[in-house]
Amino acid sequence: MGKKRTHASDEPRPAKIRKPTAADLEAEQSPPEFIIDEEKGLRRVVPYWFTHRTMAKGRWWGRKVLEVFQKEFQDQPPDYYKRAIEAGKISVNHEQKSIDYVLRNGDLVSHSTHRHEPPVSNANISIVFQDDDLLVIDKPPGIPVHPSGRYNHNTVLGILKAPEYGFKNLFSVNRIDRLTSGILLVALRKDKAAELAAQLADRTVEKTYLSRVKGRFPSEPIHCAEPILVLSNKLGVNTVSPEGRPCETNFTLLNYNPETDTSVVVCEPKTGRTHQIRVHLQFLGYPIANDPIYCNTDLWGPDLGKGGVKDPQQVMENIKNAKFLADLGEGVIDLPSVVPAVEKVTAQQISDASEETIGSETAATADILNVNEKTLDSGSSSKPADAHPADAFPCAECAITRPDPLPSQLRIFLHSWKYSGQGWAYETKMPEWAEETFSEKQ
Repeated sequence: MGKKRTHASDEPRPAKIRKPTAADLEAEQSPPEFIIDEEKGLRRVVPYWFTHRTMAKGRWWGRKVLEVFQKEFQDQPPDYYKRAIEAGKISVNHEQKSIDYVLRNGDLVSHSTHRHEPPVSNANISIVFQDDDLLVIDKPPGIPVHPSGRYNHNTVLGILKAPEYGFKNLFSVNRIDRLTSGILLVALRKDKAAELAAQLADRTVEKTYLSRVKGRFPSEPIHCAEPILVLSNKLGVNTVSPEGRPCETNFTLLNYNPETDTSVVVCEPKTGRTHQIRVHLQFLGYPIANDPIYCNTDLWGPDLGKGGVKDPQQVMENIKNAKFLADLGEGVIDLPSVVPAVEKVTAQQISDASEETIGSETAATADILNVNEKTLDSGSSSKPADAHPADAFPCAECAITRPDPLPSQLRIFLHSWKYSGQGWAYETKMPEWAEETFSEKQ
């Protein structure tokens, strides 16, 4: 007879904890309190308590809860997690545990934090098309599409659910970066979302973007088929590399402005890699003129990464430079203490990266760099700020005054202009910066 299996912990096994569903989390959500700052053109969210939840991962089983948080979520000092567990801010199966509790299969791990979301643009979200199945909007720059990093309610989906718009069930189909503007497809039913997602996966959807780049772009069309490698999924910086994934983009000059030495370029991505247009334009020597990542000499050097980078690891070191973060308007947020080396990102690594949000809301470097927007797989819930009374574990964020982002830090010159598929086509107006006479200083 085989040996009886024993549990990693001496504590009796609790009743099986059910993984929270989207409906569960929606029911627990408290409506956000938005503040509109007309003077600065910003939308703010009143700080609130927020509980991150996830089922214990396989690699966590048999390890003490304190060790898991200290090793896996290094955005906070080790003592923070010890105090959080002792104060009950980190719990397991809805119960306060000791720092020596050993995690097991089926454990539900929760971490409550006082969330302070960054302000976003208060620009109007204009509707391009709407029927019973689909909502097509012209997304303003400066607003993330859905919850990620430090953003939860201050997102396109969160704002569309606010009383001023009144939508309920929303499923984003295509994803564009926080700083990018333009066409965003939002399904109103799951089956419509699946239908459009299948078209995107089959590459039957034609996408056209506009960009304003540095320099005089060639008058002849350019086809760029350079593969793109993720230098770091967590930090969100990519580059052309023979070891990267295949991708293709077509570029055509629309107009050139000699006063600013910038060109407006029509971009047609044939694949959908992260930052594909931005990276290909950088490689060609015509980076987007106000791109805080790919048109940044502090990061790439004086040639701005034209023709690819010879030392990717140096780029990773440059990312830790405080000036680089300040240029992004997020310099007050620390990078994780460990910056990974150049890595090939697998599906598992991408999944792992999404788990970082349970560590702390300040583990948001990927969001700072405006790249990998993934929600926590098990979900989260929020309560008003007074849901947890003042105690021995005060919110450190409440004592910090963070500067508001400048208008220039809320956009890049990249616009999702046209989308078309099987029997449908949608188009937005051209942004003002795409006009030939546009003369804002770069």
